Order: sequence, then C-alpha cells, then structure tokens
Amino acid sequence: MCTTYLASLMIDHFSDHDLIGLPRLVRLNPNIPWKTRGNAAICLSLGRGIGRPKICGGLGDSRVLYYPRGKPSDPSEILPRAARVLERVAKFECEKTNPGIVASNKRPSQSLYWKAVREVVKLDDVESALRESGAAWKKYKNGRGVIGAAASMSWRPRDRTWEVIAYRSPKMFGTPREIEPRSVVEMDKRTKWTFNNYDYESGHVAIMPGSPCPILFGIRGDSSGELLRARTMIRGEDQDKWLLFLTNQGTEDHIVRRSIGTLRKWESGLVRARVAAPPLVIPGGHVIVRISDGNEIDAAFYEPSRGFREIAKKLMIGDRVTLMGSVRETPRSLNVEKMRVENLVDDVRKLRNPYCNNCGKTMGSMGSGQGFRCKKCGSRAPYSSATFRSFKRGVSPGWYEPPVASRRHLHKPLRRMTK
Repeated sequence: MCTTYLASLMIDHFSDHDLIGLPRLVRLNPNIPWKTRGNAAICLSLGRGIGRPKICGGLGDSRVLYYPRGKPSDPSEILPRAARVLERVAKFECEKTNPGIVASNKRPSQSLYWKAVREVVKLDDVESALRESGAAWKKYKNGRGVIGAAASMSWRPRDRTWEVIAYRSPKMFGTPREIEPRSVVEMDKRTKWTFNNYDYESGHVAIMPGSPCPILFGIRGDSSGELLRARTMIRGEDQDKWLLFLTNQGTEDHIVRRSIGTLRKWESGLVRARVAAPPLVIPGGHVIVRISDGNEIDAAFYEPSRGFREIAKKLMIGDRVTLMGSVRETPRSLNVEKMRVENLVDDVRKLRNPYCNNCGKTMGSMGSGQGFRCKKCGSRAPYSSATFRSFKRGVSPGWYEPPVASRRHLHKPLRRMTK
C-alpha cells in the first residue's frame, strides 16, 4: 500500500466534510529499523470550511478543494469512519504494516514532532500525551503507527516544501510505469522551484518510485503553484488521482549538531572534524574516511553516491570538514548524506632526497621529518633540503551532495541551502 494513497481514499470517503488547509505529508526519523520504506505520516484537517477554497487535487473527475480556515469536525465521528477505510485497504499481512489513526481537535505539543523526526519515540509516551490532550486513537498490530499519526499532527513548520503526487489507475497497480523521461527533463528545465526530478549523472527518473505502489510520480518543490503546472507537463499513462501536500521533505529537520562522542545509533548528526587517515576504498567500491574531533569515527560514502564518493577519495589528512549523516551501530560509522569541505591542507610531496655535498651521493632518510644522512660519509642534512613540489588539490572548499537518485526524503538539496 501507500500512506499518501490512503490519504486520497480518506478524502474521497469524507467528501461530506471540507478539507481545512492542505493535506500534510510528514517524514519522520529515516533511521528507525522498523519503519516503513519512507516513514511517512499523513495529517488531514476536516471540518466546515470558511473563506474562498482552492484546488489541491483531483479524484477521477472530481476536484479536491481546501479552505484556508474552518470549524473542526467531531473527532468521535471521524475516527470510526477513518478506521473502516483503513481496514478495507491496509496490507496487514506485511510485517512492517502497523497502522495507527489519531483524531483530535487539539494538536499534541510540537516537541513530539521534533523527537519523532530525530530520535526513537516510545508508544507509551505518545499515548500518555494523547490522553492529556483528549484525543481518540486506534492502533493495529504493534500500534507504532500511532506515533507517526500523532507526530504529523504536532508538526508546526519552520521550513516547508510541497509535493504533488499523481496516482495510477488501480488496474495498473503492479505493472511497469509508463512515463516519458524526456518530459521529466523538460519539466525540470522549465521549472524554477522544483527539485530532485531527474538524475543527470545516471539518467534515473527520480520522480517515479521503484516500488509497486499506487504512486505514478511525485514532484517536490518550493512553489505550490508551480507544482500544479509541473504535474501537467509529465507525459505517460493516465493520472487516476492526484493530490498536493504540504511537507517537511527537503528540510533536514532530522539533523542534530553533535560531537563525534555524542553520536547515537538510529539518529542523524552534523559533525565538524578533521580527516585523520587517508580515504580507504573497501570491497563494493565504498569509501571510508576516518575523521576526528578528539574522538574518532569512520565516515562512509557508499558506491551508489557515485561522484560524491569520488570527492571523498580526494580528502587528505588534516582537511577540515563538516559532515551530515546517519549513525550506524555495527560497525559504528557515520553514513554521509552531505559534506562541506571547510579547509584544505597543502598537497606538498617530496620528489627526491638531497645529494650529499661531500660525495655527491643521494642521502637516505633518518625517519619521518628527521632529516637525511649520507650512507657513505655520514654527513647530515635537514628535512627541508629535499626537493618538494606543491600539487593542485582535486577538491575545493564548499558543499557537496550525492546525486539525486541517492538522496533521502529529508535531504535538503544545495539549491535550498539558503532557506
């Protein structure tokens, strides 16, 4: 199944209610081992709309409208109806399908969102908070879906993006998607505020998921109006439904500034450190860079990151870097999602040892940085007497990121870094 597709079914089912504000698509901690693939949660505000409505979707021939404000519906009426929709379509046989529904006229504290996007949250703690706010909820199987549902309610955007998602006709589910790659490239070049549409390095159509879910494509961006136009630029199979979501995607809300010693498993951190050992290429083509800020950890750049991994290979001992990434428990490492090269050391290499002034023979090294001695006559020379040459570094200070196909939902593209 698909959480966002379930949202479209919910909106269709609650056609006797108005949608207040846009549907919200909230991504939570991407490192949780028992998460669904995208760790998404949805929040819909239902009630009686006030003001002039705007379009935010289409369900077949019907338009989906939302109002800027409104009076809320009764949660006790909403919850049992929503449960029937979920129970009709959820794939309970899947191990990772553990849905939850929360209905409330009062949002949980926004601290719940920040904890859920950055840390590990206990279900008991969430249920205690929901009781205090007078919410009603229903959980299935292990019930952890309630955490996501409550966290999506508690999100108050500091930064935000939008995504327009088009869905396939049910008769097409499970079959290969039909999208013209050229239309995606054209859309990418004709729009100013969309991002992560197409991976020019690999030729991968990034708006199209690889899983057999109901989504045909999803376009993300910083302008909701432009996304509505971008959707119509994509050529391919028919779009059975579509919805525009307000999201936390591309915000890096999951990143917390840390020192290496305080990095914790299943979390994502930003660390500033120096390179402590030469980059090492391990089987599979992955690049490992040892970094230190007093404590040490291996920073991993995986093979699918392609050119990003090539930048890592050019780092040298002493370079100063800022790294963002998720913490892996075994082996303990930082899986790098973005890198800023702060300062580079000079690449000065010794070309040859000095000649002895007495006998003209090439002198031998007495050890790293300890100078030279002639093996024939025993005379000595300082280390600086060797011949050195400075080489141009193959990397420059600045930000670097993996290609589009290797980015997570919450990854903030460099083009958004001013936001």
